[in-house]
Amino acid sequence: MNWFSKLCVACCLLAGVMSVNAAGQAGVRKLDVKEAEKKEVRHSMIGPRNTLIFYTFKEHQAILRLTIDNKDESFPVTGKVYLFDEKTTEQGLKKWINNQHSDGLYPEVPEPIYVEVLPEGSCVVTAHKQLGVTKDTGLRKVDFKNFQVDLSIKAHQVDDQFTLSAFTDSSRVYVEAE
Repeated sequence: MNWFSKLCVACCLLAGVMSVNAAGQAGVRKLDVKEAEKKEVRHSMIGPRNTLIFYTFKEHQAILRLTIDNKDESFPVTGKVYLFDEKTTEQGLKKWINNQHSDGLYPEVPEPIYVEVLPEGSCVVTAHKQLGVTKDTGLRKVDFKNFQVDLSIKAHQVDDQFTLSAFTDSSRVYVEAE
């Protein structure tokens, strides 16, 4: 084999290694809330409930779900990242979200292929302010304090799956008045 043939073989091998590395890096989903669609849920069929916030990353077939507990004014927050097959449509993601907080209207929804629970302490309420009182006109007929809460979410990474950028946001939470 002459030097030119050896050079061609080396270039082909290098190109192959580079494409394998690029394919591996392409599989890591970069989730930035600035690129997500936000949906908040604070009511169920029987009145106010814990607050659910869904951030849909339609370009990455991913959803971040935050849950703000409404049992008391400590406002504990938990988070989960759901990754779906790359063939999952935006409509499929919307149906999946609907089934998480309603009566499961859609029988055929995509199932996540990966779920990551965010570490304890990575989702916190940094401030809260009572905005007033809401009268529940549903079945329970109780009063709920209406709060605005400020959230802080730390960055989180799972090497071969996703990177979630840190962010802040705000939401509202109903807490049953005593």
